[in-house]
Amino acid sequence: MGPRPSLPAWAGVLLGALLGGGLGFYLGRATAPQEPAPPAAPGPAPTAPPEAVQGAAQPAGDVPVALAPGQPSALPPAAVPAAPAAGALRKLAVTLDSSLYQSLAGELPGREADILSAHIGRQLIWWLDARRDVLRGDRLEVAWEPVPGPGEIRVRALRFQSLKQGKTYEAYFFQAPGAAYGRYYDPDGVEVEQRLVPSPLEEYEQITEVMNLGGRRHRGVDFKCDAGSAVRAPEDVVVSRVNWRTRGNGNCLELVYPRTGVTATFLHLDKVLPEARPGKRLPAGSQVALSGNTGRSTAPHLHYELHDRSGRLLNPFDYHQTTHKKLEGAELEAFRGVRAELERSLQGLAAGGASR
Repeated sequence: MGPRPSLPAWAGVLLGALLGGGLGFYLGRATAPQEPAPPAAPGPAPTAPPEAVQGAAQPAGDVPVALAPGQPSALPPAAVPAAPAAGALRKLAVTLDSSLYQSLAGELPGREADILSAHIGRQLIWWLDARRDVLRGDRLEVAWEPVPGPGEIRVRALRFQSLKQGKTYEAYFFQAPGAAYGRYYDPDGVEVEQRLVPSPLEEYEQITEVMNLGGRRHRGVDFKCDAGSAVRAPEDVVVSRVNWRTRGNGNCLELVYPRTGVTATFLHLDKVLPEARPGKRLPAGSQVALSGNTGRSTAPHLHYELHDRSGRLLNPFDYHQTTHKKLEGAELEAFRGVRAELERSLQGLAAGGASR
């Protein structure tokens, strides 16, 4: 089991800065201005996020650099080769001199810089505290490729050299044979992203939103996955209610965890299964729904939200244990081959230049 992350304290700062306000897109899943919560949740309803202000250039020296605006749109899952096709990759190395977005926009068209900065941010949140750790002078090397969908990309390799940490962080995209989705791994084959244990989804592509994102009160964790993915009860549950406020929530489900009294909410479902009816007790692991894209949602995903007995919002990363998947055996050997090819693709990059 891995340590519980400190996402609540800083993720909103990093991620919110990464995202542009004009289109309202968030980390690979376009979202409605708010996702209604159960009436028991205290506090006012969340409002639409204010427009992000693009960070101004920073003064010289080791000063924090805001990782600001990106406007990513939904990225549909796609089968990917074990290694990048020759000539398919684009590459860029840049030393940050202002915001991440502005540094990228100096080398790339604005829309491409928007999307790329958001993709990069999804990895950085697992490594760095944006308020203290991202500085002018940090170096970024990245390789990416187009994927199906207008203007969409997939980052294949990423290196981020942190002056504050005195360390270079690396992530490589790898899809194991037979795996539904590809994931990002460090050079040793350890998954970069943390996983909830137990999780409401056995398989998903990526976590695309965390709590308190970009100044708006995002109430949970969003998992990007195909519509129709099996949603399961993470522990023994009692079904509380089904399909309230469907205009915003879409098909939705509320479960109570008797062990702790915590209430779990699942939104934007394609379907709630008939056995998940109010008052029904179900054991851990029971399939209760299918993920979808209903209500105020513009791309398939599962919204997972927790409240304690008093209605106080909980961070799923604090409530659950977490882990990082480690590749082993044949998968690890295959990953090493992909990583070696991606590492070669980054060799010789000069800061401030892009390869098309």
